[in-house]
Amino acid sequence: MNGRDASGCLTPASLDLVARAAPGQAPPELAEHLARCGRCQDRMLSRLRPAGPSSKRRGPPPLWRLVAVAVGLVVLGLLALLLAAARR
Repeated sequence: MNGRDASGCLTPASLDLVARAAPGQAPPELAEHLARCGRCQDRMLSRLRPAGPSSKRRGPPPLWRLVAVAVGLVVLGLLALLLAAARR
């Protein structure tokens, strides 16, 4: 079984065959090529990525969270100044 296209990479059918095979049961010549070829690895991984909402980019954090972090940093800074002044 060759399973390669004109550029020497695995065909979509070959990638499907490897993806459907049980672990360790893919045809050895296809598995060897996939282990060596970065292009085929990228193609295989792109097939396995979920296309659902988890792959969407998240928006900025809510304003209340930014304000809470800023207030927390100011409080920590003031505490550090008070401790430094108390040690003098």
